[in-house]
Amino acid sequence: MPMRSKPLADLLGSLPPDQGFALIPNRKLYELYAWMLHCRLLAERMPVLVREEGLVPTGDAAGFEAACVACALDLGSADTLAPGPHALTPCFVKGLPMASLHGLLKSSQTRVPWARYKIVSPALSLEEQLDRALAAAAANRSTKNRKVAVAFCGDYAAARASLRKAMARAGKEKLPVLFVCRNVVDGEDAAAVAARCGLPGIAADLSDAVAIYRVATESLAHARRGNGATLIECRPWPLVAEAADPLLLMEQALKRRGIFSAKLKTQTAAVFKRQFAVR
Repeated sequence: MPMRSKPLADLLGSLPPDQGFALIPNRKLYELYAWMLHCRLLAERMPVLVREEGLVPTGDAAGFEAACVACALDLGSADTLAPGPHALTPCFVKGLPMASLHGLLKSSQTRVPWARYKIVSPALSLEEQLDRALAAAAANRSTKNRKVAVAFCGDYAAARASLRKAMARAGKEKLPVLFVCRNVVDGEDAAAVAARCGLPGIAADLSDAVAIYRVATESLAHARRGNGATLIECRPWPLVAEAADPLLLMEQALKRRGIFSAKLKTQTAAVFKRQFAVR
């Protein structure tokens, strides 16, 4: 079990065993849900800290938990994460200790050993983060170490120029990197742009963590085998009338497995709330 999930060990151990074959086992499904709940609690807590304590705002936003967790949860300690400008929640999913939170919010000069956790500093611009993610991916490719880089690029409309440039290089050099963007407006098809850059572009439902996780798992395996980069474009699904809350969708998935309860949600929230108090 990764160190980041150690606090959940007792709750993971209390889950019922899988009934027959499941593409995503009960424990992994619950882990996805638990970390999405953590991201939601953190996103809700941030404005309070900013308002009450005069701390520095971040680029985290509620509603993107599905992609954040689905694409970062299975990263190993030697994989590289570029979280996006001012975004902190992907860093904690990757393994950054929660004890870093208040220091990061109090001062942009706080020293965090980003390199130790293989995280590109969120203080950097998107273009700088992408450059560092590609450099790490190039080093991984040259040593054939099966390590990958994941780069969160935020909203596609704002990231278009930097992301196109990065995808063009990743496609040309066949780099082991996964790009993740959000595209919530009608406009340019990011997946089609990725295809023109020489890499697969896959659209996924912004609200569906299970769907994104399956795509991310396949994309990361594709990269680790030396087959190059992928873009996951997270967007509102056209077949639904209104975008659903990704957390509620996960709760429904857990209910179908017979492993969700209000008590489990309360216990899970309590695990993470205790970490918020660490300073």
